[in-house]
Amino acid sequence: MLSTRLTDQWVALVDVNNFYASCERVFRPDLEGVPIVVLSNNDGCIIARSQEAKDLGFKMGGLFHKLLPDLKRAGVRVFSSNYALYGDMSDRAVDVYRLFSPHIEVYSIDESFLDLTGAEDPVALGREIKARIKRDIGLPVCVGIAKTKTLAKIANRIAKKNPEHGGVFLLETGDRDRLDGIENQNIWGVSRRLSPKLQGLGIYNALDLSQADPKMIRSKFSVVLERMIYELNGRSCLELEEVAPIKKGIMVSRGFGKYQDNIYRVQESVASYATRAGEKLRKQNLAANKLTTFLRTSPHGKNQVYYSNSFSIAFPEATFDTGLIIKAAQFCLKKIYRTGLRYQKAGVFLDGLVDAGATQQDFFFKPDTAKAQTLMAVLDKLNKAHGRDTVRFAASGVNEDWKMRRQMVSPKYTTRWSDLRVVR
Repeated sequence: MLSTRLTDQWVALVDVNNFYASCERVFRPDLEGVPIVVLSNNDGCIIARSQEAKDLGFKMGGLFHKLLPDLKRAGVRVFSSNYALYGDMSDRAVDVYRLFSPHIEVYSIDESFLDLTGAEDPVALGREIKARIKRDIGLPVCVGIAKTKTLAKIANRIAKKNPEHGGVFLLETGDRDRLDGIENQNIWGVSRRLSPKLQGLGIYNALDLSQADPKMIRSKFSVVLERMIYELNGRSCLELEEVAPIKKGIMVSRGFGKYQDNIYRVQESVASYATRAGEKLRKQNLAANKLTTFLRTSPHGKNQVYYSNSFSIAFPEATFDTGLIIKAAQFCLKKIYRTGLRYQKAGVFLDGLVDAGATQQDFFFKPDTAKAQTLMAVLDKLNKAHGRDTVRFAASGVNEDWKMRRQMVSPKYTTRWSDLRVVR
């Protein structure tokens, strides 16, 4: 049974504007006002744009090699993805949010919900958050405030699209005219695929949806959309998820910088991906019961039949030990590797994830868990203090000519000592 509750709470959604592009600007003030685009893995296509690049008409997903002449003519600065920088800047922003609220849901790398219940002046507090993030982190944010998470998402959109609000907007539950301007596909949780079906029922915007019969919507669609109706009317159905739910799986995959036909290079890449997966497991205090390695050639390769395959293995006991994960990944790779092919991508997927402190013990399999915990803790501590891969397993190799292309990547300003800015 669906439960809803009336509440006097204020929920804020803080969203960093054009996050990847804004991170690139923090340590490069000369880029202020300059159009910027950020590229996907292997510098394939555009995945992020500054507002200036958007205004020039460059679209998400545009192929870099086709757009290069246009980008040069327009004076657009191009960057390869710098995930180490973006992840660390996101963590720093969340640390600042915690100064304003003890209850936070980190929704994505650039968005967080904050519980502002009890704030005497939510708008003033929103402005303070915005100013503090800009001062301490250097990132521009917009803050949307409302009674529910769904309305806070709409309030944030209004703050972002309407400069007269100064980047902070509070949406009152009774402000129905604002909902009239929010089309279906711009409502949180309503996809473009779903929008035509709603239009068939005469629902074209958030105001129409808020006035729809919840039970009818549930019968035709889902309980999720029913909750959206209550949320649009100021009745909170979606709690802040302060503790992230356990993920169903962890995937680490990359396209190679150039096609690989050497099994030793492919093994090194798979070992590296297994290492990254192990790091992610331990960071979330998880362990994996199952591992899958996959491998493929390019679907667009010439003079070669397309090949894609995977192989899985179950661990006797859930593990977060990088050494065991690498061994399992290499075992699976040997099952699917075919000589004579030029491979374009490989990856490692961990699933059956459980809390690392509550793993089911195997009677016949007795790993030295305490030793593995100590070793992994030391490994993670050294790599965090001195930079990723300062200490690593030899299976990852040292050549790394298989690594994805990132020819325009910026320095890791906040996570690598050698890349720290020098102030003179």
